[in-house]
Amino acid sequence: MNGALFKHSRELRSYSCGDVKAYIFIGAPRIPLHQVSAFLRNFHVVTSKCDDIYVTKTARSLGILLDANVVDLGNYLIAGVGGVDPWHSILRLRELLRNQQGKRILLFSYFPAHGLCDSIPELGVRSGLPELRNLIDEVKPYVFVSLSSLDCIVHYNETEIYSISKNTLFLDLRFVS
Repeated sequence: MNGALFKHSRELRSYSCGDVKAYIFIGAPRIPLHQVSAFLRNFHVVTSKCDDIYVTKTARSLGILLDANVVDLGNYLIAGVGGVDPWHSILRLRELLRNQQGKRILLFSYFPAHGLCDSIPELGVRSGLPELRNLIDEVKPYVFVSLSSLDCIVHYNETEIYSISKNTLFLDLRFVS
């Protein structure tokens, strides 16, 4: 094990659990992506608006970028909206998820959807994307998870909305079995 990987091995081992179908990072992890991919299988990254283009390029080259992509997990599909151009992700996902009958969609986003756990109480404004709310209305995901300025759980139509106030989020998807 090289020095850089050894430095992060304790954190990587904490992610490595037995029966996990996928690992999702919303925002790039603190560990370099090529080191994570050498240690973990089935992990994906939804980039943030603050991530360097290097993160996007590296994640794409490793096949782990979830922005504007869909990954099939059997009865479930995971999809992501992120990066500096979330509108591209939304347009592409609208096409990819259009005819997915019989599969539950798990949608992950760096950005909140307009009107769904997106308020910034200190400023009295909403920070969510209306286009993302429209995508949720169209594809009706089973679960939508985003980052936000506050922790929030809401049931909206047929979708469970989870909004979490952390910069980088690690999710273990054992609950989807």
